[in-house]
Amino acid sequence: MSESAPSPAEEGPETTHLVVADRWGNVVAYNLTIESTGGNGIVVPGRGVLLNNELTDFTFGPAPGDPNLPAPGKRPRSSMAPTIVLDHGKPVLAVGSPGGSTIITTVLQILVNRYELGMKLPEALAAPRATQRNTAQTQAEPGFIDNHGAELRAKGHVFAPNPEIGAATALEFVGRGRIQAVAEPVRRGGGSAVVVRPH
Repeated sequence: MSESAPSPAEEGPETTHLVVADRWGNVVAYNLTIESTGGNGIVVPGRGVLLNNELTDFTFGPAPGDPNLPAPGKRPRSSMAPTIVLDHGKPVLAVGSPGGSTIITTVLQILVNRYELGMKLPEALAAPRATQRNTAQTQAEPGFIDNHGAELRAKGHVFAPNPEIGAATALEFVGRGRIQAVAEPVRRGGGSAVVVRPH
């Protein structure tokens, strides 16, 4: 009996984030997005890489003067924010996430959790999130609303529940040549993080 191919919904159609470091301390934080299942339908010959369809990130329709209107030589606005934190020029942490317009707030909250609130990196990734995009309501995960909703509502904030915001991966150099790799424990079914020690 043969298994059927996974449906596009099971594959995850759009953006992936990964972070990688080598034993010499070189780091890459990388967002790969194809914008929609199949991207633009073109594969780079001999490479097997789907090209994206980021033209959809331009503003289309009536928007005179909008700086995000398509034109030659322009790139569309993007919310991708792969981030490498440096300390005196040396990488100490790398983080990023898929999630469209929620990427920037996801990365920011992880960094605030880690550096301002003193959470360890796994806690900083797992903590409940909110995202605000200049709308009347702030999208927030249930845990965020439970923890902060009453205080923020008293200041006039209105929440729209969102079950999952982002799906981050991160790594941190924790001293003595050690690296901690972290991925979402639950969001989008949980992520994958591993440290490999070649022999």
